[in-house]
Parts: sequence; C-alpha cells; structure tokens
Amino acid sequence: MNLRRLIEKIENFELTLRIPVFGLGCGVLGLTLAKSHVKMGKWASRLLKSLEYRGYDSTGAAFQDDKKNVVLLKDVGAPSVLVETLGINKQEAKLFCGQVRWATFGAVDRVNAQPHNVSCKRHIYGAHNGNITNTRELKQFLQREGHAVLSDNDGEMLVHTVEHYFDIELDKLSATDQKKPQTRKAAMRRAILEATRQTIGSFAAVVCDPVTETQWAIKAGSSLYFGVGTIEDTPFALASSDLTAVLRFTKELVKLQQGEFIEYTANEFQIYAYNDIRIRRLNRPDEVFKRGDRIDRKAVRSKLRAEDTELQPQFKYFMQQEIFAEIESTGKLVKMFLGGSNTGRHTRNFLNEVSQLKEIQQLLKKVMKQPSFQKQVKVFDEYVDSDRSELFIDNFQKHYRRLYDEVFKEDFDKKYFFSNDKNTFIDIAGEPFDKKRMLLAKALDSVSEKQDIEEFDKIVADFIKLIRNTLRNSRNIYTVACGTSFHATKLAAAFFNEIAGVEIIPILPGDYRGQYSNCMKENDVIIGVSQSGETKDLIDIFNDIDNLGIDIKKIVLVNNMNSTLGQEKSDISIPIFCGPEIAVPATKSFINQMTLFYYLAIKVAEMRFEECKGNGGEEQLAKMDYEISRRYKTLLVIPELIKETIYSSEESIEFVASKIYMEPSMHILATKLSGVAKEGALKIRETVLNHCEGGEASEFKHGPNTILGKNTVFGMKNIKAMVKYFQKKINEMEREGVKMGLKNEEIREMIKAFSTYMFTRTMPFNLSGEGLALFKRIARDYDIFTPLYRNYPLIYVTGPDERDVNLTISQINTHKIRGADTFVIAEENDRLMENASSSPDQKKYYGFGYIILPRTGDSLLTAFSASIVLQLLALKMSVRKMAYLDRVEFVDHGVHPDVPKNVSKSITVD
Repeated sequence: MNLRRLIEKIENFELTLRIPVFGLGCGVLGLTLAKSHVKMGKWASRLLKSLEYRGYDSTGAAFQDDKKNVVLLKDVGAPSVLVETLGINKQEAKLFCGQVRWATFGAVDRVNAQPHNVSCKRHIYGAHNGNITNTRELKQFLQREGHAVLSDNDGEMLVHTVEHYFDIELDKLSATDQKKPQTRKAAMRRAILEATRQTIGSFAAVVCDPVTETQWAIKAGSSLYFGVGTIEDTPFALASSDLTAVLRFTKELVKLQQGEFIEYTANEFQIYAYNDIRIRRLNRPDEVFKRGDRIDRKAVRSKLRAEDTELQPQFKYFMQQEIFAEIESTGKLVKMFLGGSNTGRHTRNFLNEVSQLKEIQQLLKKVMKQPSFQKQVKVFDEYVDSDRSELFIDNFQKHYRRLYDEVFKEDFDKKYFFSNDKNTFIDIAGEPFDKKRMLLAKALDSVSEKQDIEEFDKIVADFIKLIRNTLRNSRNIYTVACGTSFHATKLAAAFFNEIAGVEIIPILPGDYRGQYSNCMKENDVIIGVSQSGETKDLIDIFNDIDNLGIDIKKIVLVNNMNSTLGQEKSDISIPIFCGPEIAVPATKSFINQMTLFYYLAIKVAEMRFEECKGNGGEEQLAKMDYEISRRYKTLLVIPELIKETIYSSEESIEFVASKIYMEPSMHILATKLSGVAKEGALKIRETVLNHCEGGEASEFKHGPNTILGKNTVFGMKNIKAMVKYFQKKINEMEREGVKMGLKNEEIREMIKAFSTYMFTRTMPFNLSGEGLALFKRIARDYDIFTPLYRNYPLIYVTGPDERDVNLTISQINTHKIRGADTFVIAEENDRLMENASSSPDQKKYYGFGYIILPRTGDSLLTAFSASIVLQLLALKMSVRKMAYLDRVEFVDHGVHPDVPKNVSKSITVD
C-alpha cells in the first residue's frame, strides 16, 4: 500500500484549525532579548519581511545594544530589499523596534518612515501602525511645547506625545528616583495613560525606554499580539501587529484586548488597562478594570501553526498557493458542517470501543490546563511512559493492523502524515520522531476536533435562534462589510433568497450611515463580515449600533476569533476557518465566506421547514424537504467543484489572460450574480492595476455602454499602435523629402512640426514651399486617433439557467456590434458559444474567448466556480503584466499578485 492510499484510508485525521487571517495597514514590532545577540539583525529581518504584505512604502528598525546605544536604520522601500541594503540583517543588539509602513499621514520618504528616535526632553524611541486622526493638532501642541517634530507622520506624534508626558512624570521624581528602574517604569506607565488620552484614532504601538531597556506595546484599536519564549537558549518577548510573525518564534501567546498595554522585558511582562474596560467571561460575570489597573494574564500555548504561512516550493506566489488551498479550506469547512472528518469519527469510535475515549479526553483536558508548552509535554510524556499508552497501541494494532504496519515502517513519511494545518498536537509528539507518540497525538487531535465541532454547532444554533426571532417579529436582517467581504454578502443575499426564501440586505458601512442608521428597530439583526475582525469601518458601525441603546443583535463572520469584532463587539462570532492568507488580495477567505453563508442559508431553510410543519400543505412541505436535501448534497461537492475548476480551466484562462492583460479598462457583467462580478473586478484592479468594473449585466446598457466604440481610454497597446502608425508617416515624409531633394535640416523641421501637428493641427511656417506642400499632403490624410481605437473587453458570467443564458446572449449581440470583444465564463452551452464566437464584422478584428465551467446545472454553484476562474484570471493577468513592465523597465509599476501598490490586507484607518 503506497503512502497516499494509506493516508486516504486514515483520511489524515483532518482537524480544522482556528488560524486567523492576518494583516492591517502597516505593521509594528517590538522584540527584546535577555542579552545582546549577534543574530538579532537576522531575526529582525525575518520579522520585517514577514510583515511586508502589510506595508512596503518604507521599512525601519531601531536597535539597542548592551551599552544602551541606539542605532536607527530606515528608508523608503520594502523590507525584502532594505534589510540588506540598510544593514539591518547584520545588527547585534538586545532590543529591536521595527515597522513596515503603508502610508497614511506624511509623504512616502525617509523622514516619515518609522521608527522614530526622539530626545527633545527624554530619550525614547518607538513606532506604530494604524491611524491617529488628530495628528495635525498634536503636532501643533508638541511644537508649542518645544519638541523638534521632523515629519508629518502620526507615528512620530505618538512617540513625542509619550515622551512629553514621560518627561512631566519624571520631573515629579527626585534625581535618585528617576534612575530607579521601577519608579521610572511607573512614570512611563502614567505617561502612556495620558498620551492615549490625548490621541484620537485606532493604532497599535511599541515604545522603548533605553534606560530601563523596557518595551511597552499598546493595543488601541488595531491588531496586536504578544508572545514569550526562548531562541538559541536566549529568553525573549515579542510584540507584533501580525500573529504569524509571533508564531514563527513562539507558540506561547499572551492575549491582548483593546484598551490594554503590556510592559515587558525578555523575562517578565505585565498588562495594564489604559481605558476602563470590560472583559467578557463565558458563563460567569464580566471582569471590569479601571484605567491604570493591573491585569493578570498568563501565556497560553497556541494551537496555530506558523509553518503553514510559508510559500510551498510548487508555487511562485502566495496568491496562487491560496487559490489552490481553497480545495482543502472549503473541505475542512464542509467537514465541520457535517460533524467532522471521517478519521476523527473513526478514531473516537475506536477509542470508545476500547473504553479509552474518556481517558484521552481527560489527558487532553490535563494537557490544555498546563501554563506552558514544556509542562504540556511533560504531562504527555508521563502518559506515553505509562501502561495505558501500551494498551492504546495494542488496541490500535488489533483494529488497524495494516495501517499499524505501514506507520511503523522505517520509511514512514512523517511530513506527509502531518500535512498542512490538520494536526493541532504535532509539536507535542516532539523530536526525534516517535511513531507511538505520533498516534497518541493523533488521538488527542480527534478528541479536540469533537470539542471544536460541538462549539461550532452551538454557535450556529445561537445564530438560528436570532434569525428565527427576527423573522417572527417581521424585522430586517442586514449585512455590513467592506471590499471582498461586502461582495460575499451580496452572494449571501442570493443564497438566502433562493435557498431559504429570506431577505438579507447587504450594506456598505458608509451606506449604512447614510441610508439605514435612523431606521433600525428592536429585533433587527446586523451580520458583520471581516476577514481580520479589525476592519475600522465595520467596528465604527458596531459602535454606532451599541450607542442606539436598543436591542439589535450583532453577529460577525471572522477568521480571527480573537479580534476586536470577534471578541468584543458581537453577540455571536462565527469562524470562517480559512487558515492563513498572506497575499493582499483575498481569495480563499472569500470562498470560505461564501461557503459558510451557503451553509447558514440551508440551516435557516431547515428552521423554516420545521416551523411550517403542521401549517403548510403536504406538497409544499415535500418540496421544501427535497430542496433542503438537494442543497446539502450540493454543499458536499463544493470542494471537488473548486478542484475541477482549477485544473480543467487553466488553458482557457491563460488564453483569455493573454488577450486582455494589457487592456486599460474592462467590465465584468454577471447575470443575477453581481457579487461574483464585483469581486472579480476587484481582483483585477488590485493585482493587475487595470481599471475594471463589475456588476449586474443588464445595467451595462443603462449608461456604462458609452465606453464602447470611440473613446479616450488608451493603454499600452493603443499607444504602441499609434507610435507604429506615426513612425510609418514620418518614414514616408523622410522618403518623399529625399526624393524631392529637400535638405536634411528641413526634413528634420518637418518631422518636428509633424509631432506638434498631431495634437494641435497647427501648420508650420518655417518650411519651403515644396516642404510645406509635402507636409500638407501627408498631414491631410493623417488621423492620429483611429489607430488608438480597440474593441473594449467585456467578460460575461452566467449560470446555466435558460433565462440567464438568453439574457446573456442578448447582451453579447447588443454590445459587440458597438465595439466590444466578448469573453464568456459559463458552463458549456452551444448557443452561448455560437453567439460569442461569431464576428459582427468579418473585415475587422474581433476577440472572443470562452472559459467553460464544470457542469452543475445550478446557478448558485456557478458563483463558486466562476469566482475561482476570476481569481485565476486576475493572477495570470498580473503575472503577465508584471513581466512585461519589468522587461520594458517601467520603474515602480506596482503590479504584483501578492503585494500590489496602495492596498493592504485590511484597513484599520478611516
């Protein structure tokens, strides 16, 4: 039996992990070691590069050595380049404060780059990510108070503000007390309390006092994570805007909440409240902390795996890797809906049969109670060395003899068995690899999976209760989201409409404030959607709803359950379980959002079916029952549909990408699935930097179709055609001038005049009679604009429904005769193919392409397959355009599928 078949048999003990999506505008870091280390620069470089997808306008690092010397290295550019050119990777230090910038306040230049090293009154240094909206007022205040403010950057204002109040607090102390570490730290804490009172906005920050060699990390509305551990026998503590960065160094995490800051060295840490905060507690009273209170919290071993954020060798880009990962991520989500993986169930059944299920449950409970990973391993080791573990192996051998023989072969592939993010307890098995320990770790996984499923089912049950209450009271269900998440909510509205017969109203945050904020009533439900759970626009809306003082339930779909929205702002938080997503353009998070909404629509349909029993006719109930059963079957095929789409459409996607990747503008027109069109257009705008609009297909004829035919939207291909035609004309002018015996000097003047004439139609007055006659003859027939015109690309997306197909055919024929090229994304349909491929004018060029989707016969499933195609199309267009612009040495073009210019993973600024 080969290994793949073996793993298929055991089905990999697949366990869905709660790995959040990461990324906000900018990224900040604070790393402190117990002593100075020669590899500090290497570790700092690794951290900075891991945050590059959050910001790459500028990069900076401040290092402090054992002698309290501070070196500041920063400049404009991405960390992947600057860590070497600035010498960041060569620094030896004890403390490191770093930042990658996605610019908001202040120009993209060195002076606005972070960190900021200030010493107007007291020497401190620091950096932030986020947005401080009263930056202008702070700058004026600081300058009046004698601070030398060098930039317009809000990060500098924050550091100076902390410095200002730190100086005031230190001045209250005697000279002797100012030198004492504890009194000096207390002064900094008071300074942070006052500084955060003076700042308006959402941010996370790290500030450092070089005297006490202490760092403070502040969580003020933006993501911030903190971990402790040991690296090369050196204790360290690390704060970062990005959870992945912390996980690459340690899994010992300390949870931070909005309104808190943490004071830390390599060997100790303490959390404080800078605002009055309330911490929710499940099944017990909330904890309330006043401003300045100490908050005791221990480090907890995380289940998350940082190694899953690494680019795998078979992929060149994270965006590509994440599109391919959608097969697995949706598969894990579907397994969660259906009660877990087959392997998990089989393992739990096996443990139950041999009377060891409760025993493993108790072991899991005991392991998870331990305050550190080392103690978790100790508990696990004690069980491994016990007779009970021998009994477990004996029972396993009896039940799975063939599997047991394969596992215990010398050439067993541990890496494959522990694939991707399916195993929570791989680390506890330890090194060197021991197969007995591995099987026990797998048993822990199966029990842990069951706990996750039970928790998820309870969350969904609570969701259904809220929806039931809203429907019974004839109130409204709203979804509020931004960007990609908003497009997912538009598809959610389609799913709930068709599957459950329930109305959902998708809204952008700005539209909520303008159109709905005064219309909310008791028993309304708001469903927020955010990959990161830190989206500022959405947090603001949830705050507005809280301020209404009426009973409106808030639900959120997030990937990071420990985020502000997931933990603090919602009544119910539902995880999308998509795993880490590093590329800036959202792909698998979008697909998992769709999949989760699809499932929730089925659950609401089930709820309505149960309520109709006894009230509806038998025929109606039978129809509802059939539709729910059919939808569950379609839910099961989503992962395989994604796989088939990826592998079957590659050639046709490549063809279409080659046709349109340099077109300056295009439209995606979807029939009944406008969320797909809008998301596809966003992906093209983000990764290719071509203008692209998406929407309901029938709307194109109501105004946007004016773009067809002659227009003034010109791209590289248009300019190339114009230059080629211009060259032809000046060659003709030069050739005829030579024949006429004109002097070379006059011919050069004619060519110069011709360049001016193109755009002004002004005749030259410095030519001879013969030269002017030649000029007029050639210029009279010259039309600079005609060579610029090209057909305009229209991409049609339609499901297989006959009405939708007919509407699409009508639109294709209406638009192509006015100057459109036609590209279709749909299931195979002869009539669509014939109408798309036939040229409206055999004398002129006409471009078309047809990307055939796997056959489903279901328009809702088309939303999944068409979305995958558009993601891949954007990826391939981006790669092609990037290569072209690189080849022609177009400097700083910003085209890249993972880190396109001007955008960040999600935005925590207004």
